[in-house]
Amino acid sequence: MSSWHLYWVESDGLEDCFVVARNSRSACRIERDMNGFGPDQVSAQRIARIPLKVQKAYEKTNAFKENGWPFYVFGKELFEGIGAEFRTIDDTEEMLIDDVVYEVEDYRACYISVSRYIGVKAIEELNKQIDLEELPFEEDDIWHEPEIHIVTGLGMLLIRCQEIEDYIARSFILGLSPKQKKKHKTLGELTNAWKKKTLGNLIKSIEEAWVIEPNFKENLDQFVKNRNQLIHGITVDERFDIRTNWGQRELLVFLTMFDTYSRIIKSVFRGAYYASFELGRTQWESNRDLLEEVDFPKNMDDEIQLFLMLFSPKKQ
Repeated sequence: MSSWHLYWVESDGLEDCFVVARNSRSACRIERDMNGFGPDQVSAQRIARIPLKVQKAYEKTNAFKENGWPFYVFGKELFEGIGAEFRTIDDTEEMLIDDVVYEVEDYRACYISVSRYIGVKAIEELNKQIDLEELPFEEDDIWHEPEIHIVTGLGMLLIRCQEIEDYIARSFILGLSPKQKKKHKTLGELTNAWKKKTLGNLIKSIEEAWVIEPNFKENLDQFVKNRNQLIHGITVDERFDIRTNWGQRELLVFLTMFDTYSRIIKSVFRGAYYASFELGRTQWESNRDLLEEVDFPKNMDDEIQLFLMLFSPKKQ
C-alpha cells in the first residue's frame, strides 16, 4: 500500500489547510466534502511523506482516533515529526517546512496560513515574475578576486555591528542614570524605551550613567565612526573604492583593524547584556517574564567582569 503524505490544500485562501492523504486527489476530496467546494476550486501540493514512526505516534492521538486518515492535521506533533522548525517573533508563531514559512494561530485546520517563501523557493518564485533578460546588465556587476573576499569580510563585519548594537539595546543596565530612572517607573518601561534608541542616543545615555575607561572610550568612539563608514557606503568612498586595486588594499587594512577592535567591543557589551540579565533576575522578580530564556556560555562571568572593569557607575 502507498505511503501517507502531508498535503497543503488550497481553496479560497481562507480555508487553506494541511491534510494527510495517500494522494492529491484524496486530499482535495477531503476539502471538497467538508466545505462544499467544486472540483476546480481545490488544489493540493504534496509537502512531505509521513514516516512510519510519525504515523504510529499520531495514531495514538485523539484526533486520529476520532477521524482517522485521510483527514486534516490537528496538533503540533506531526509537524515536529517531519522535521518542521518553529519560532515566535513579535508574538506570532511561525513554522518552517521546505522553505515555506507558515503563520500559526493554532495547530488545526484553517488556523495555519502561508506567510512567505524563503531560500531557494523564494528565488524560484521571483524568477517566475522577473524576466532576467529584460533587466539592465552592467559589466561592473561581476565580482572577481580579491573583491569577493572583501565583500565577504564586509558582510561578516556588518553582522558583528548588528550583534553589538543588539547587545547594547538589550543592556538596560547601561541606562540606569537618574534621568532614565525618573523617566521610566518600571523595568519594562526602561527596557522597551532602551531598545528603541538609535546607536548615537544609546551612547549618549550610557555616558549619563557611567564613567568609561579612557582607552576603551577611545575605541568605542572609533567603533561608532567606523561603523557609520561601513554602513553608509565605504566601498564607494574615493579612498576605499572597491573597484580599484589601491582602494581594495586600503579597504583591507580598514577591515582588519575594524575586525580586531570590534571583537573587544562585542565582548564588553555582551558582558553588559549578561549583567543586565543577572540584575533583572535578582532585583526585579516581578519582571521575570520580560527576561528571555538564555543558554549562557561558561565565560559569562568573565565577560561581566570585563564590562565592570571598563565601566564604573557615576555617583548619584
